[in-house]
Amino acid sequence: MEFSTEVVEKMAEIMEEEMGRIMPEAGDIREVETEMRKFLRKVGAEALKRYLERVDESEPLEKSKACECQGQQEYQYRREAVIVSVFGRVRYKRRYFSCGSCGSGQSPLDKRLHIVPGAVTAGLAELLALAGVESAFEESSRFIERFLLFRVSDNTLRKETERFGALQAAREEEWKKKSRDETWLQERLQKFGKQSGRLYGSLDGVMAPCKGEWRELKNITWYRVEAVRSYQPRRHHASTVGEQNDLQAQEISYHCDIQTPDQFSHLFWATGCQRKADLYEELVFVCDGAVWIWKLIERHFPHAVQIVDWYHASEYLPPIAEAVFGKDTPEYHAWLDQARSQLWEGQIDALIHDCQLFASIPLAAKAVHEAVSYFTNNQHRMDYARFRQKGYFIGSGTVESAGKQIAGLRLKRAGARWTEAGAIATAKARAAWLSHQWDDLAIRRATLPLAI
Repeated sequence: MEFSTEVVEKMAEIMEEEMGRIMPEAGDIREVETEMRKFLRKVGAEALKRYLERVDESEPLEKSKACECQGQQEYQYRREAVIVSVFGRVRYKRRYFSCGSCGSGQSPLDKRLHIVPGAVTAGLAELLALAGVESAFEESSRFIERFLLFRVSDNTLRKETERFGALQAAREEEWKKKSRDETWLQERLQKFGKQSGRLYGSLDGVMAPCKGEWRELKNITWYRVEAVRSYQPRRHHASTVGEQNDLQAQEISYHCDIQTPDQFSHLFWATGCQRKADLYEELVFVCDGAVWIWKLIERHFPHAVQIVDWYHASEYLPPIAEAVFGKDTPEYHAWLDQARSQLWEGQIDALIHDCQLFASIPLAAKAVHEAVSYFTNNQHRMDYARFRQKGYFIGSGTVESAGKQIAGLRLKRAGARWTEAGAIATAKARAAWLSHQWDDLAIRRATLPLAI
């Protein structure tokens, strides 16, 4: 949208003159900016009022309209309404009709622009929800007051944030319905065909607080991996293994819910269809060793490459080294370097053998049992030398990041008290923001029915 340079200059001149009247003597720049923002807010509120009234008056005047009850709504008068916009409270008058049969009333202008009298506008709602996915509602309310120069309650912030989460949930339900439709799946295949290249997926769970109990928020990330620079080995915990500095996740999309694995299975398949995961010539999953994760993958994508996250696997080794040699001793580091090198090269049989040598040591028995069980159950997913040779990403950092960014930075903030529904809605809204899918939700919010 382009604005007339002439109009902008004229308004700037008027504003400069008004500021000269308000502040005849120059103050500090912060004071000047604040007063200008206050002025612009008042101008915006007045302009929005006039715009709404002009749009209402431009429509042909009708004396009656059909009502949903099959009766007639009769024109009453130009009735005043109040909305809370990005400029604050705005009062405007518009035509109003009411039905003598059912008692309902409506304003054609409100219906046309999806305005709910007494509520926040879609433009303000988007800003409130954005603040709500970033920080605690009370804190967000203070931020909004600083930015917009008027206060919005933390309860209103919560409602709008959860509403955006509900809109995301509605989108996901639409995806689930489509993903179960064989006709839609066939049409999609014909339209897009097989996708070249490689797509990745990762799943994980992270605990989130819900009214005195902890619930598992399950996360999905879909992403592509691209080379970003030449590989430069770096020391990692006194070892050169464990680094893939030449690869970076791109185009990441996040999805989450608090559900059982069977329930979460539907979201997993539906979001995969949205990313065309089933159409890619190569699909790769990098996850930890949780049984429920690999069951879902084998159910929906049985031909995908399965890789256990390198970092999760390597975390089973330090407890053994510490139990046998003591923490941070030369022997501790020597054994750990050797074990990590075996893991890095996919020498799992040798690694299992070396771990089992310490099984008879009482302090190490538990750590050895856990490591050997993990490596044995996931051996076919730990061929790291071959995976690296084929250029696969072997770290699940994207889904680990999802847990930190969604649950850690938002749901687990100090003093947070969540209902399960509130936690899910806020998490879904934040996931949509992180996935660069916010505009889709903002458009849906702007066209909600008046009753919503």
